[in-house]
Amino acid sequence: MQDATFSCVVFMCHAPIVIPPIGGSRSGQCAATTEAMASAAKAVADAKPDRVILLDPHLNRYPNAYACVGMSGAIRGSFKAFGRSDLELEFPPLEKGFYAHLASSAQDNEFSVELAELDELDHGATVPLWFLVAAGYKGPVVIIGFPWKTPQHTHNEFGRFLKLACERYEGSTAIIASGDMSHRLQYGAPSGFHPNAHIFDKTFREYVEAGELAKASQIPLDLRDLAAEDSSESMAIAAGVLGGKSPSAKVLSYEAPFGVGYLVAILA
Repeated sequence: MQDATFSCVVFMCHAPIVIPPIGGSRSGQCAATTEAMASAAKAVADAKPDRVILLDPHLNRYPNAYACVGMSGAIRGSFKAFGRSDLELEFPPLEKGFYAHLASSAQDNEFSVELAELDELDHGATVPLWFLVAAGYKGPVVIIGFPWKTPQHTHNEFGRFLKLACERYEGSTAIIASGDMSHRLQYGAPSGFHPNAHIFDKTFREYVEAGELAKASQIPLDLRDLAAEDSSESMAIAAGVLGGKSPSAKVLSYEAPFGVGYLVAILA
């Protein structure tokens, strides 16, 4: 991506099983996703951003405000909830100057960004970040969650605001949009099975392959709800950052071995 502000924008899944130490004997079933996650993370690390913004659909939400994770000291996460308390992540403390700029700029643009004080990151953030650390990135991360009363077009607008805010702050930024596709692709899937859930994944993937990122994020609500997906909101913000389209978008992989769709793509 030839942009002094945004060095790289990627879409990554957040299924813990794609991390080999967690997947164990089942890792082979999602090997293409694991390889793609490593490639996407390498693209981010190789761009040498001054910070990485991660859009996390699992973050505890405010009704109308976007949330930015703050912690006492370093930004931390682990995989103890998945039986691997030995796998831990740590990043520098939240950039107070950047957060203050983001919150102030948001207010000026009729958005709200509130600090979310957490003890530890959830897997919506830790899975992509595990690959980012493995790729050699050691810089600051900014974890942003989304309000639950906000329609998709507002997330697109927030993405446009986010681009403007980053352009007015020193340094370059990379963005990771975190999300999993349908959770209902086979019997035994986390949200049960629905015979039409695959339509969401097919439609979303085709739009991303065509570089139509805004369209990917604006798939009709009834199909998004039917699929029990958590990918379209983070994509909506990424699409806003990129002006709705990206001719250079490239899908690195798509798999659904456990009834959940995993898509990994370089968006710009």
